[in-house]
Amino acid sequence: MDRSVLQGDRLTFKRVAQGDAQAFAEFYEAYAVKLAAYVARFLGSDLWAEEIVQDTFLKLWTIRETIGDIEYPAGFVYRILANRAKDHLKRRGHEIRMQQYMIHYFQQANTNTTQEQVDYQLGEKLFRQAVTQLPPQRALVFKMRHEQGLSYDEIAGQLGLSRHTVRNLLNLALQNIRSYLLEHGDITGILVLCLFLNIF
Repeated sequence: MDRSVLQGDRLTFKRVAQGDAQAFAEFYEAYAVKLAAYVARFLGSDLWAEEIVQDTFLKLWTIRETIGDIEYPAGFVYRILANRAKDHLKRRGHEIRMQQYMIHYFQQANTNTTQEQVDYQLGEKLFRQAVTQLPPQRALVFKMRHEQGLSYDEIAGQLGLSRHTVRNLLNLALQNIRSYLLEHGDITGILVLCLFLNIF
């Protein structure tokens, strides 16, 4: 890396460590596109690359007070990015296993007794209950996205929010729903969630 760029990044990190939002925005503008292109080559998805880059910078801002003495800021951020990408791939592996389970489950439900049908109905009921437990704004954004089929931009425009805020609210809603289902120990409810959100 060019020494002047490295020195500039170090100074930027020192400013960010002091809570300078403008410095953070400058670093984001300098590296966000590069980071997205880098991770997209491995994931094969521009959409997921964008999500991972957003998560990376969110993490960076969260730990900003600890980064003032980082010697190689770009390398530091790339490591965060790599960890986020690995986490994503692990989740995708889990989702593939869930997909296989779901296919098997519903094949059995169509050929066996009505017990699986009953289980599915109970899971769907639990899923609906999980949605009602969401904080009002998260519930609203979730329903606009997954029941009305609105895009992030359409939701943002109607509610007067940024696209990034809409994305964060949806992610939080999904986390809340998953936690609710897991707490109640219902695998069928999780399958209903996957099916309802067209995750697969």
